[in-house]
Amino acid sequence: MTKETSYGILAAIDWNSNDWQGPSTPEDLEKANFTFVKENDIANASLNFGHNVFPADEQGNYRGFLPHLFAKTPDAEKSKTVKIVILKSKDWHDGNTYIVGFYAFPTFKKERIKSPTEAIQEDIDTNIKSLVKNIHFLENRVNLSVPSEITKSLPKDKKPGKMGYNYLNQLSIERLLDVMSALNPDDKKLSSIKLNLFKAMGYSMV
Repeated sequence: MTKETSYGILAAIDWNSNDWQGPSTPEDLEKANFTFVKENDIANASLNFGHNVFPADEQGNYRGFLPHLFAKTPDAEKSKTVKIVILKSKDWHDGNTYIVGFYAFPTFKKERIKSPTEAIQEDIDTNIKSLVKNIHFLENRVNLSVPSEITKSLPKDKKPGKMGYNYLNQLSIERLLDVMSALNPDDKKLSSIKLNLFKAMGYSMV
């Protein structure tokens, strides 16, 4: 039987009340679901969507952090076909889990970099990067805690609380992107990236 191609990853990050553009608040750290964050009071994912605030590197890339991929990088074979990493996070204010944004056409590479902000004194760990033009933060987020056709079609975590990411097939990515578009109909950057992703997954746009 032919293996289904994995075109995406749905990955969990800890909640950040500053829209992942600044340090996590004390309450964010206290209520984090990640053991490392709780024990060290450090949230490396806190700048994941600072791509419009902090400078990119010379190639135009911005770096982020995926907690569950720190100890183990994605399967080398599967990651070759990954076109998008969609980030979800549980909002401790209301208990709901939301899709908050994504990194399209990512590269997975562990790097420790100097913090771009004085608000975070320590160097930060990163393990994903994309061109700034391919990183997007959603104004209107997708609520994954509300049962719907899209949530029914998503893969379930094999080990709740342990497995913080799932590989996504083409249909799941298509449905998620369509929901994002429906919630953000005037988002031109989202529309542009979505079109490029569809082309990369083999859609004919004629």
